[in-house]
Amino acid sequence: MAKARYDKELEREMEKLNKLLDEAFNKGTPFTEDEAVMEQNRIVDTLVVKIQKGKGKQNKNQMER
Repeated sequence: MAKARYDKELEREMEKLNKLLDEAFNKGTPFTEDEAVMEQNRIVDTLVVKIQKGKGKQNKNQMER
């Protein structure tokens, strides 16, 4: 089941992002200037898009029935 895989992966990647955000916050670094934060944020965004596209396909299939 792809959705479950993406959900677990999203959870892991969000944990990484939160850790990076905490580190940047503690250092006083603006989030948008921290390359590691921005890269991890892009990874999370990509996974969210994949999950949303999957939900869109699911909804479309249900409407066709």
